[in-house]
Amino acid sequence: MGGVKKELGSLVRSLGVASTIALSIVFSVFAGVIAGYWLDISVFDGKTYPWLTIICLFFGIGGGVKNFFIMTKRFENFRC
Repeated sequence: MGGVKKELGSLVRSLGVASTIALSIVFSVFAGVIAGYWLDISVFDGKTYPWLTIICLFFGIGGGVKNFFIMTKRFENFRC
């Protein structure tokens, strides 16, 4: 009976690590798009739309890739 609980606990921890990595990537990209859109619409009154949104999207993607490598390195030695 203890083996099943241990295996289930390992599965839940692995799922937690995977979801943490995925959410960090998604939120980085989302933050980049929102920041670019806000700059385009609010600060520059739509004159630069969609250029700052696209530029900030790429910054968000870059941040997401960086977060991926940081998180995978952090959880590399994580034993379930």
